[in-house]
Amino acid sequence: MNMTYAPTERSPCSKSCAASKTATVPDWVADSADLEASETFRSSNNLETIEMTQTKLKRRTVLSSLGATMLSTLASPTLAQSAAFPNRPIKIIVPWAAGGGGDVIVRLMGTSLQKRLGQAIVVDNRPGAVGTIGSVAAARSPADGYTLVYGGMESHTIAPHAMKRAPYDPKKEFVAIAPLGFFPAALVVSASHPAKNLSQFLQMAKDAKTPMSFGSWSTATSGHLMMEALKVAKSVDLLHVPYNGTAPLLNAQLSQQVDCSINVLSTVEPHIRSGTLRLLAVSMPQRLPEFPDVPTLKEIGLSVERGPWVGIFGPAGMPEDVISRVHEAVDATLKEPAVVEQTKKMFFVVEHMDQRTYQNFYFSEIDRWGQYVKTAKVAIE
Repeated sequence: MNMTYAPTERSPCSKSCAASKTATVPDWVADSADLEASETFRSSNNLETIEMTQTKLKRRTVLSSLGATMLSTLASPTLAQSAAFPNRPIKIIVPWAAGGGGDVIVRLMGTSLQKRLGQAIVVDNRPGAVGTIGSVAAARSPADGYTLVYGGMESHTIAPHAMKRAPYDPKKEFVAIAPLGFFPAALVVSASHPAKNLSQFLQMAKDAKTPMSFGSWSTATSGHLMMEALKVAKSVDLLHVPYNGTAPLLNAQLSQQVDCSINVLSTVEPHIRSGTLRLLAVSMPQRLPEFPDVPTLKEIGLSVERGPWVGIFGPAGMPEDVISRVHEAVDATLKEPAVVEQTKKMFFVVEHMDQRTYQNFYFSEIDRWGQYVKTAKVAIE
């Protein structure tokens, strides 16, 4: 796993402490050991004396080792803090507005995470700039595990490539701690649209004298990039119309301001059920049981198996034991029946990976979506 760790800052007293470990063993350690050793001479039985001596020597070794370990821990503040993690509230930055899908997921997990980690979980919403404002705040925080960030495809793999001046290097400044899953994306048209399925829609787009329009929830988002990939794969010309979020995008589609839109499935699903919108395709590894007749984007030739994926990240340089502790807590939380039930209702697909696998997946996604950004010439001004 390629992971960058910040060097541990040496304590000002580390040299002197290290040099005097044996001389500065606490008095209570030496006194206890000497007292126990002297008791061995009170027995007149040789065998008993030998056994007692062995026992006391073992105890003395353990106590001496304990004293040395304590001194070593005191000489290394990072080690001491890591061993005690967590000993105060943990903040999770959500770089999106309160009430959105990501915010709901993190708050849904909060109670269980608090129980598993033994500390309060504080959700800090810092929206803006495709998730990069909150992500920057996390990257600049101490790498001690007390500031984490809910990040993913858009804030960590697309935006850094699409921005003229990227605010951070996603490979060097973050560690991917634990995956959460992904929100399937849905390509929809209004129910009154003449295209009854994706094939008909693509043929209409090819035959159109002026480009048909598609809406996304913003420029340089996963939905935008998926549609750009669809245009290339199927040789169609579609005009992009960006909106500021999934709710405004939904309203635009319902009022037929755009020919089609790619939105989060959970946002449009009630309107598909009610018959006001028609589902043409989904970003899933396989077809959804709820919509067995609707193809996946993968089926029509796009190398897209997920919607916008998300996970928990931290500043690069976090101690490995802290990373493991957070990963275990998040992974276990996602397996709890109540959480599983709620995520299913949201059409959120939970994913489980060990931390190293997730780190490698994250790096590969940075490269893959960076190529999509370059090919489609997507830019955030």
